[in-house]
Amino acid sequence: MPLEDYLIPGEEVRFQSGRPLNFGGKPYTLIVTDKRLIMFARRGALVKKDDVLSFKLDEMHGVKYRESGKLMKTGMLEIEARSLLQLQGSPLTVKTLYQQLMIFL
Repeated sequence: MPLEDYLIPGEEVRFQSGRPLNFGGKPYTLIVTDKRLIMFARRGALVKKDDVLSFKLDEMHGVKYRESGKLMKTGMLEIEARSLLQLQGSPLTVKTLYQQLMIFL
């Protein structure tokens, strides 16, 4: 199924990560809409299945960005909502996601 099948009618995509970000040790494409943060991945070698996580933006109350590593930098984003979401990936991708999420705080 394409990502569009998981959008609510009238929901607008504001940002989509070009590179996957890791959450829970698995790579996801991140999509920020005007209502939700959606993590989307297609998994499976022979039979493809969708792996979708969704979080309401109005439940988000804090975002923290940091980098780690000396030669190979990794960007880390912590999103405080009902639970703590920890995302990792390319510093440029994570910084851009951070900037997009700050609009909603």
